[in-house]
Amino acid sequence: MVIQKPSQTSTPAATVVSAEMECRTRNDRQSYLSITRAIANAQFVLADQELSRRLWQDVGDRDLEVGRILHLLYGGWDLDNNEEVQDADAKFLALALY
Repeated sequence: MVIQKPSQTSTPAATVVSAEMECRTRNDRQSYLSITRAIANAQFVLADQELSRRLWQDVGDRDLEVGRILHLLYGGWDLDNNEEVQDADAKFLALALY
């Protein structure tokens, strides 16, 4: 009986890490957009001070970057337009690199 070794795929580690980082970045961005939309709704549409307070507490509990959320909230972006908000978020992150 001949036992064959399983062949190894030649996937570079950098590709795996890059895909993992991209997934984390996408999930991170979705978290920021979701909480920003919820805060905007609570503050600007519902004028619900208690809900707004709880959402901001969630931001603190999750250790999210307040400046990033404020940029999205008060930057004049259409929060219902995914492309516009993602572009605004990307620009904010690019500024943070410098």
